[in-house]
Amino acid sequence: MLNAIIGNIVKDFRIEFRRRFAVNIALSFAAITTLAVSLTAGGVLLGAQTQAMLFWIILFFSAMNGLAHVFTREEEEGTALFLRVTSPAAAVYTAKLVFNTAVIFIIAAVISPLYVFFLNVDIAAPAAFAAATCAGSLAIASSTTVLAAIVARAGGRGSLFTIISFPVVLPPLWVAVGATRTSIAGSASAEGVVFLLAFSGALVAVSYMLFGHIWIEE
Repeated sequence: MLNAIIGNIVKDFRIEFRRRFAVNIALSFAAITTLAVSLTAGGVLLGAQTQAMLFWIILFFSAMNGLAHVFTREEEEGTALFLRVTSPAAAVYTAKLVFNTAVIFIIAAVISPLYVFFLNVDIAAPAAFAAATCAGSLAIASSTTVLAAIVARAGGRGSLFTIISFPVVLPPLWVAVGATRTSIAGSASAEGVVFLLAFSGALVAVSYMLFGHIWIEE
């Protein structure tokens, strides 16, 4: 089991670093969107609530360009059947979850400094901002990995993935916006981060129970 998980993680990272498709598209979208928002703002200093909302809107839609790719690539290249035969479903889900978490963490790591620089955001509690960003990113990855498998099995593409993911991701997004707002304003609270971590744990547990039926059902 452990060998299958490690093998699938190494394979996904090897393919992504060779092609750089998902990460490059997501990072390009993030950079262009951040610059567009900055130009639209025109140097006006936005409130903490607006800054937090714009940050998560950019991060969410940038991530949607990359998170579904890990399963659609398997279906498009015809390797999904081989994966079903050679690896347990739990190992496949774990590997894809780790990969998607790494992808959204990379996107968040690139977006955060760009966003702070271009929108002139003054973060009063940087540690709380980083914790809210990490916990929110983990919640998005946990929520969308199993949905990416459903979309790939249905032959869907990125737009469908974004549409069906939004209702599931809305609660953690709402909490992440609140936690980010308080970190920018300087009144950091751990409640939002705790909720996001608990939400991620619950979604991962449910996904483990459902993934086998989604993955191997013909």
